Amino acid sequence: MFDCLTVRLALLPAGSLFLSLAAAAAVPPPDAAQPVGRVLCAEDPVKKCENAEVQLKLATELRNALRGVDGAERDAARARALAACRAVRQYFPNEGWACAEASFRAGELLRTAGDLEGAAAEFQLAREQKGESPFRVRAVLELGHLQRKGKALDKALACYEAVLGDAGATGSQRDDASLWAGSVYQDLERPADARRVWQRVADAGEDPLDRIRAFDRIASLLVTSGDLEGAAGTLERCKEVLAAPAAEETRTGERVRSALANMHALDELQRAVERKQSGGEDKKTHKDRGPKNGKGDEKKNGE
Repeated sequence: MFDCLTVRLALLPAGSLFLSLAAAAAVPPPDAAQPVGRVLCAEDPVKKCENAEVQLKLATELRNALRGVDGAERDAARARALAACRAVRQYFPNEGWACAEASFRAGELLRTAGDLEGAAAEFQLAREQKGESPFRVRAVLELGHLQRKGKALDKALACYEAVLGDAGATGSQRDDASLWAGSVYQDLERPADARRVWQRVADAGEDPLDRIRAFDRIASLLVTSGDLEGAAGTLERCKEVLAAPAAEETRTGERVRSALANMHALDELQRAVERKQSGGEDKKTHKDRGPKNGKGDEKKNGE
């Protein structure tokens, strides 16, 4: 009999761990009614630890056990990690901070397994937890990303706007939500709203890289609309307001200089000017352009 699964058990091969768990007193599977991925099951019992912190640590150890394994062994390891995450909610339902993180991590596990519906359900549970936790707001952002990718644009927009109105959201999370909300507004053919939310980040974003992304989106929008002078002015304004961080001889300064040099709108504007000079028209549209880092790398977990 044991009080809690140990790190040693967490790192055992799938078969050995199952036998060790089976030898313990059986406990009903946590949250058995919750949706489970196609290749996942949560039948292995998870013992209750002495407190929520230790229970969450166990879930983290089992998630880490996925590293370096693949195939059926990885599927089994993922199932154990998922059960351990759900055990946090089962055993310590009043510890909102722990439940929010555990639900968020469960959502990540299911998303990786391809169970997007199950992932959305877990992110929603994380969102509903009480108390302060960065994972609660992160879960809302992830819900927005899932809905945006599923073309449920109105629902995605509602999630991003919920982050903007959440008193517990950090400035960085609000900036991220604004950047993605602008992308959804653009897909909904609401360019004025897209420019409005991007302008807020361009003017007052916490991260200089987020500000560059916002300026880039605005300039690209203006190129698409045919306002080439406005786009050129926006790019010049971006260069002016980011001059100080760009001048820093730091890693951040290097990244800012690189981001300024690699703005999408620079090439778009040049091509548009060349077409105009040659008598052509710029008919290219720019759909689903969310926050980017450098030349096309998606920022955070949006894609």
